[in-house]
This record gives sequence, structure tokens and C-alpha cells, in this order.
Amino acid sequence: MIRKRLARLAAFGSLLLMTLAMTACAPIWVPIEESTQRPFTFPTIEVQLELPLGWMSSYYAPAGGYAFFTVHGGELEEIWIRRFPKTAMVKGTNRTNAGDLTVQDMATISIDSRQLDDGIGSFEVVSNRPATIGDRSCFRLDYRHRNEIGLEKRTVEYGCPVGAWLYRFEFMAPEQHYFDRYLADFEAVAKSIRFTSPGA
Repeated sequence: MIRKRLARLAAFGSLLLMTLAMTACAPIWVPIEESTQRPFTFPTIEVQLELPLGWMSSYYAPAGGYAFFTVHGGELEEIWIRRFPKTAMVKGTNRTNAGDLTVQDMATISIDSRQLDDGIGSFEVVSNRPATIGDRSCFRLDYRHRNEIGLEKRTVEYGCPVGAWLYRFEFMAPEQHYFDRYLADFEAVAKSIRFTSPGA
């Protein structure tokens, strides 16, 4: 009788752990190794890409689907893969990316958003130019800034309108050492991206 109860408790515990793993919003960190699936598909973001070898990945599917990669932690280097509805209000502005906008118009909105962000100081655009990701016309921003604790960082951001979405792919790191060390990894990820969403 006791054994049966213990067996039932064990089965219930396993089921509970599985449920928590599938529904929890806390990130689960996974190392990216030679054996990692290539190319990797993120179904809720509707993209395929080559993951950066040697990095750690976390995929926030319950939060709407966006991916985050790092080697040593977010303060040192981070890559973000995410998308936003074109109709969504862009943070810090009263504008959206909907309507008859050019890719460069969208780049300008993104710059305005950064300049108006209280968490970003000493903002300076290094470059702003057209780019192509997954055969789509995109923009590529390169800018310097300070974060909330005054750390000097540099960011490269690709913005790509695809169907009803604006995709944003970002790499940010302290400009000293880490930016130059890991920028090539990010550019390789960006170059590998293929869109699978409607309108791609």
C-alpha cells in the first residue's frame, strides 16, 4: 500500500515538473554546441538561423517568442532575436511602423526611440545604412551609448519589415574588448537568417 502511494506521488511529481518546465517564464539556458540543430527554427518568431557556437541560448516562448544569447552574461555580450507588430507603438515615441513607411523611416523611428529612452545615455550614431537580411530590405544601425549604470556599450541593430512584423536583431556589448571580440559571431547569425512568416 505504501509503495503504491509513493509510486503515485513520484508520478505526480514528474508530471508537475514537466508542466512547470513547459509553462514557466523563467529562461532555461542551453549551451550551443556542435551537436545543436542547424539551422535552428524558432516557430513562434518564424525564423530560421545558425546559432552562435560556444554561446548560451534562452528562448522565451511563453512571453511571445524571442531569443537571447550570451557567452558570459548580459552585461558583457548579448544577442537578441525578436519581432514586434508594425502597429505597436514604438517605445518612447508616439509613432508606429505601420503605413507607407520606407525602411529608412523605420530606422529613424528606432533612433528616436533610443534617444528618448531614459535607460540610454550619451547616445551617438556611428552609422545608419541599408542592409539585406534573408533577401529582405532592412536597416543597419551602429551606435554608442551608456546604460543605466554608466557602462559604455555599443550596439548593432538590424531592423527588417516582414509582413505584419518588424523584426529586430541586436548585438550589444561594452565597446572595449567585447564588442570587437564577438561582433563577427553576430554578423554570422544575421547573415544566416531566413524568414518563415507569411509575407516573407
